[in-house]
Amino acid sequence: MRTPSSDSSLDQAQQVCTSCKARKRKCDKALPECSPCIKRSLKCEYLTPEQSRNSTSTPDQPWHGIVTGNDRADVQSLDFPTMLFLDPGILQHGQVSIPCAAAPVPAPILQVLGDMDEIRAAASKFFEHIHLWMPFISKKRFYELHLQSFQTQPDIALLLLSLKLITTLPPRSPRNPRTSLYYTAKHFYLEIEGSSIFSIPILQAGVLIALYELGHAIYPSAYLSIGACARYAHAHGINVVGTLNTRRVVTLVEAEERRRVWWAIVILDRFVSTSCPGRPFATADPSLSDLLPADDAAWDRGIVRSEDSFNLSSPMTAHMSKFALLCQAARLLGQVLRHVSSKSAIQDDVWMQLDRTLHSMLAASLDMDEPDYDQITALVALYMPSFYAADDTNRSQRARVVIQQINETVSTNLVEQKCFIGRDPESVSPWGLFFAYHLCGAHIRYGQGIPELVAILKETFRSIDSRWNAAGVYLQLLEARQVMNQS
Repeated sequence: MRTPSSDSSLDQAQQVCTSCKARKRKCDKALPECSPCIKRSLKCEYLTPEQSRNSTSTPDQPWHGIVTGNDRADVQSLDFPTMLFLDPGILQHGQVSIPCAAAPVPAPILQVLGDMDEIRAAASKFFEHIHLWMPFISKKRFYELHLQSFQTQPDIALLLLSLKLITTLPPRSPRNPRTSLYYTAKHFYLEIEGSSIFSIPILQAGVLIALYELGHAIYPSAYLSIGACARYAHAHGINVVGTLNTRRVVTLVEAEERRRVWWAIVILDRFVSTSCPGRPFATADPSLSDLLPADDAAWDRGIVRSEDSFNLSSPMTAHMSKFALLCQAARLLGQVLRHVSSKSAIQDDVWMQLDRTLHSMLAASLDMDEPDYDQITALVALYMPSFYAADDTNRSQRARVVIQQINETVSTNLVEQKCFIGRDPESVSPWGLFFAYHLCGAHIRYGQGIPELVAILKETFRSIDSRWNAAGVYLQLLEARQVMNQS
């Protein structure tokens, strides 16, 4: 005859379930499913004692060897990416059906993500700060679709992990952005990228990781990651003519999201080469027929109308959102970088045309409620090669005059109106760091600048260093330039 205690033990598992363990919640070990998982509609799984002993990864260590659900698949079986590259015509004619089975997300990854409150907090922080200047993830689709499926969709879990990475400030001591969370996200991305899972959330996660590396001056990883994102977008058929789309796009919101993620890659691709013109771009130059992003506020509400779409040939007017202006600036920046690194850079007619176009862009950006300094980056990129020239040609003299004008513009619009100075560091993009550094460098080398402005910009570097490690790196470079100038 069984005792009550033995009857109770038969109805309980020997270990807590993987979901409760990952969320650090109390588990009643009920069979076949525990009460907390039933209450939250979560998938409840119990590991055997042997499986538990073999699980040695901890959240404090970078995660390696992700299981994405296809490790036990027949190595000769067809998957979607393989067919897409070897014979996409079969997919186009619908001759083969490829199952899209969900795969469990590894428990260590769920443990790093935390519970739903932690995930929502990271998402809220992203949309409140970074989304304002890099809106390439649909807010509506994120909350309606992604948050409901991340436990069984590794690509969604990867996106959430990347959101947590980009919203986590770097540690103060030691001052190293290559954190355990960074390596975990990086390795998880590489593992998912090489699996049979093929989706836009993976691409968006890659863009977030590349943005993290760029903002924290993690090189050459930032440069290489941006190139990998471009290749992944090409594989999806995004902005590539004559290719088969990987998935049928059925809504304007989804089409807009694909367009925005491509523009995000173009922006990163141009910006990462600003200091060293001549490197080949990973993405092709946008054409005048390419569509710009739609209105940012309407897109956040899930409203995209075809009649509100404008292409690059449209005049820069008030109908353009801040992100659309940034995309325009990225295209012009690409033209500037190609021009100053080519043999045709001596052609004054091309240079003067870029000069006029960039001044129009500057006027359009400063006419907004919150002037955008991203376009000034393109102006500085145009004039710095001439400004640092050894000769005293008319073009070099013109460049020095414009640098002085830019100093005055920065002082008037970015300092006095606090569009750059005094802002919350968490809401500041890394774009402005480049032009601020070169304005300070011009003053150190030639005395070309406003001393008060230089002092304010240095103080701003120290403030933004709490958000982007690149600001602290630029400060060290300025010190090196001062030493060089004195020697």
